[in-house]
Amino acid sequence: MKEIEATPQLRLMRSADNEEPLVNQHIQQYLVYTDFKADQVKEKTNSIFVYTPWMNLDSQGRIRTDFQNQLLFDYNGWENSIHITVLETLGAASQLAFFDYQNHGLAQLSLQALIKLAERNNVERITASLSSFDGENDFARISYLFKKVGFTVVNAEPDKGVAQFEYNFGM
Repeated sequence: MKEIEATPQLRLMRSADNEEPLVNQHIQQYLVYTDFKADQVKEKTNSIFVYTPWMNLDSQGRIRTDFQNQLLFDYNGWENSIHITVLETLGAASQLAFFDYQNHGLAQLSLQALIKLAERNNVERITASLSSFDGENDFARISYLFKKVGFTVVNAEPDKGVAQFEYNFGM
């Protein structure tokens, strides 16, 4: 937390300590932070990160990874739109992490934070393209996640593992 507050490029969006665990799991502490700043730049790529200390220390008590979930998005201030380019949660199955952080609600936290950030910056629409290489079960799980936070399906081909989603603010 001190590092995030000391880094001018990063901004803390949400934090929780000892609340109810996410998705009935063990994660009770987390930080949601971003490198997004609404400034004169009208088109840029940014991220929202979710960090949890749970299962994130090595045997000497050092932090293993700076974040467990990253939502990468393109902001277009000219069109008041955001496009999600990557939504990745570290997982042991894909050898991206020593522990599987999937299915703990971290991606949902980052999507909810993106929606709030978009509202504050008068964004009219968020779009996302889903491409799943892990079969229909993973496709269904990711599709469910987007719908759960309020996205609608614009186009989907589950057998090919692709879909397009949209979140409109009704402005």
